[in-house]
Amino acid sequence: MITGRLFSETTLDVLKKGIEGTLARNQAIANNIANVDTPSYQRAEVSFEDQLRKVLRGEGITGRRTDSAHFIIGGAPEIAAIRPFVEIDRETRFRPDRNNVNIDQEMAALAENTQKNLEFTELLSRRYDSLRNVIRTAGQA
Repeated sequence: MITGRLFSETTLDVLKKGIEGTLARNQAIANNIANVDTPSYQRAEVSFEDQLRKVLRGEGITGRRTDSAHFIIGGAPEIAAIRPFVEIDRETRFRPDRNNVNIDQEMAALAENTQKNLEFTELLSRRYDSLRNVIRTAGQA
């Protein structure tokens, strides 16, 4: 996942955004599960990983400036700008009651998302432990 970036400058922000995204997804999944029998309910999905990847790769739309008086257009987005995106799933086949929640699919998604959240949390914990050790070592010198 992102273990290769464990000591980069943006690691804390990336890990925090990962946790924020997985928590938003857990909320959407919980709402889906709670509404499994609600007629006409349409399941929600949360995405944030693509935004995170684009930021880490420095991708974005950048305009070419041919004059210093031109406005700067675009550029790589900031990690702080990443927001979990909630989308209503209108593609999944509806049941006769117009509800499209599949409880088995939601439970699998919840398990997978919980694992992702644990990974982000573990990496964040390790990062703080590393910073604590550096501070402790520097204080002893």
